[in-house]
Amino acid sequence: MTTPGDVERVPLKVVPYYVQPLEDEPEVVVEEEPPADRPRVKLPWLGIGALALAVVTVVLHAWAIGSSTDGDFALGSGLGWAAIVVSGIAFLAGIVAIVLGWGRRFGIAAAVLALVANPYLLLVTLRWASGG
Repeated sequence: MTTPGDVERVPLKVVPYYVQPLEDEPEVVVEEEPPADRPRVKLPWLGIGALALAVVTVVLHAWAIGSSTDGDFALGSGLGWAAIVVSGIAFLAGIVAIVLGWGRRFGIAAAVLALVANPYLLLVTLRWASGG
């Protein structure tokens, strides 16, 4: 057996002891700051900007297809590469807008439109669908 130590000698019942303030002490008044009238609203500018870039991707893609069918392959290729880069930026900006909450709906629309309008992803999808 063990011998009882200091832990076993702790009283089982604890009676709260209330401290009465002395009458000589001045009363301390603490004024709390008023709460903000409304919570801070996150502006949707990042999502709107991402959606605008996705729309620019669609315009660049259409312009690239149009110029390539007219025979200006150098311009069409350059516009296609520009559409791929702008699409990637729009997708990343849309994902950031979704994560940070700065225009989530616009960010979702931007990410989806950027993936659909990306010329490289369209090419890969059409090759897969054709079985090639």
